[in-house]
Amino acid sequence: MDEQADEDTHSTINSYYFMQVLVFDVIQKILVRDALLALISLAFVFLWLRLNTGSWFLATVGFFEIAFSIPVAWFLFSVVFRIKYFATLNALAIFIVAAIGADDIFIFMDAYKQSKWKDPQNLVDMETRMSWIYRRTGTAMAITSATTCAAFLCTLNTPLTSIQSFGIFAAIVIFIDYVLVMTLFCAAVVIYHDRFEDNSCCGCCWPCGTLKPSNTDKARHHLEQSGGGHGQGDCVSRFFENTFSGIIKTPINRLIIFVLFLIWMGLAIWQAVQIEPTKEAEQFLDEDHPLQKSLTISNREFPTAKDDSGLKVFYAWGLEDVDRDGVNLLLDPDDYGEPRFVEDFDFNPQCQTKLLSFCDKLRTDPQYEDVIKRNSGVGEVYCFIEELAAFNVQGNLDDCQYVRTGAWRNETWQVDPSNLSSIMGSFLRQKSCFDDDRVETISGRYQDELGWDGSAMKYAAISAESKSLTAFTMQSESETREEYDQFIAIGEEADDVISQYCSGNVVVTDLDEKFVFMNNQAIYVRSAVQSSALGVGIAFVVLLISTRVFHLAFFASLCIISVLISVVGTMVMLGWDLGSVESILIGIVAGFSVDYVVHLAHAYEVAGGSTYARVTDAFADMGISVFNGMITSVGASIPLFLCSLQFFSKFGTFLCLTIAFSWIFANFVFMSILAQLKIPIKEGGCRL
Repeated sequence: MDEQADEDTHSTINSYYFMQVLVFDVIQKILVRDALLALISLAFVFLWLRLNTGSWFLATVGFFEIAFSIPVAWFLFSVVFRIKYFATLNALAIFIVAAIGADDIFIFMDAYKQSKWKDPQNLVDMETRMSWIYRRTGTAMAITSATTCAAFLCTLNTPLTSIQSFGIFAAIVIFIDYVLVMTLFCAAVVIYHDRFEDNSCCGCCWPCGTLKPSNTDKARHHLEQSGGGHGQGDCVSRFFENTFSGIIKTPINRLIIFVLFLIWMGLAIWQAVQIEPTKEAEQFLDEDHPLQKSLTISNREFPTAKDDSGLKVFYAWGLEDVDRDGVNLLLDPDDYGEPRFVEDFDFNPQCQTKLLSFCDKLRTDPQYEDVIKRNSGVGEVYCFIEELAAFNVQGNLDDCQYVRTGAWRNETWQVDPSNLSSIMGSFLRQKSCFDDDRVETISGRYQDELGWDGSAMKYAAISAESKSLTAFTMQSESETREEYDQFIAIGEEADDVISQYCSGNVVVTDLDEKFVFMNNQAIYVRSAVQSSALGVGIAFVVLLISTRVFHLAFFASLCIISVLISVVGTMVMLGWDLGSVESILIGIVAGFSVDYVVHLAHAYEVAGGSTYARVTDAFADMGISVFNGMITSVGASIPLFLCSLQFFSKFGTFLCLTIAFSWIFANFVFMSILAQLKIPIKEGGCRL
């Protein structure tokens, strides 16, 4: 089927396929293929860890602690916190922790390497050396981890359980990864120092015994002999310390950077403000996949036909809102609350008469022609009152002509509520006269409209088919909202009369969750704005508390905002609308974009000397670390571009964009602002 659907198979026709029995096999193949791409992404992370740590042992332990954070987080998530709702979105946590966990490892290992030439006093013994490394990296990683966790926890502002579950699980994973880096990986570094770092005497793959003198002693001796200072380390570190910092410290280069930044931000803002909620059903697969093409053509090219079933919208009296006291879907996914009924609902003759009048109006009123689907000029309405009335008069529904023509209206057709229990059993077993084949029973046709519980009529509902909405496709939020508002207006108009006789207010709903989807779309938009704004605010507060330098926190937050605008603007350029996937991703931009600017800000703050000296030291200490973190995240995201499942494909694009913009703005824009303004940092005391 895939071969027949390939564009190169036929030169004059396009071939597509769709069959429900094939969908499972197609989806299964897609999942296997996308899983392999995910493994390639993770394999790249492992290989880059090996390249930069210079040790298979450290790369293995590092990758293990990244992967191990998932089951540990799951244990805390499901056993300790007793959260039972595990969303499909939670699978993305492995990619999130791979990017952030690798970044933490690079920060830790680079500090370990840099300790060789910083200060002989830090190399008195391994304990002193590790203490210096902890002080150097612990604060910066704690800031980034705390900010990222907080950004994910901002998803709790949405009422959607799946997003809440994702945010909580991702935050726990990031926290566990930080703990494991500072404990498990730290222990591995000590073992590496004692057994693997100098393996010239034992071969490349076998650990040596404890060396005398130790590698730390050798490093101290070498540092005392050479005098230490700048210019040490590998070629990449020296590039950032000398060449890259030199670019930032040159005024004309900063001018060029600012001009390019302003031009880009103007373009990004122009595009970002044009983002709109999705106007069509969200695609599950890549738009070029044959199965997705079939679904797209079915939804877009074939309007609702006369014989197609429209969405059934229900007008019910006797129902109240569901009692959701104590409901928490995170803790109990099966507890949606208890249904409630209007205690004084009265299915009396006057109520029945008004319900029948409402049915007639839905069918024949010209003002509803654009809302309710028509068949031979009559609205498609499910009104059990008609057949109940005919049955009450005739005692059966054998004469459908009598039922359809409404001849029973000339009789006293209303049912005495006291007689309902005696006739309902037989009535429900009758064949409906509005079923052309006379196969469907009353209980089957009106299973949702009839609120008979065996002893009393708990509620009564009338349903009508929508002219434009269907049960089989997802329309955009704006289109559904327009139809929904019209159905609500119809219900409110009818309720002014019917509620006086039946008691209780009308409840307007559908059972295919199209109105739920509509509300979810609105929630996605609201949550994206609130979560991103809250994430930026939290990042600013954490930076201000940790650095105690206002201008560092302020300019770092501006960079995070710039990343957010740039990502959203690029989404629009790529043709994305604001659907559920995009809303979730926008909400976590702040958490993803904070790492690099925080590391550079912290390194700048702890450095001493003039502004240019601080810039040089910041790049010398953190330039290679944030570069390796960027390469790891971008490289890991590229295989996800090829995924057929849209969520993973879009997540890969989002990850690449966010990390790339974060690195560019942190290294070029943030550091250029600091170099240009030369705002001094006070030593000690309050520095705000």
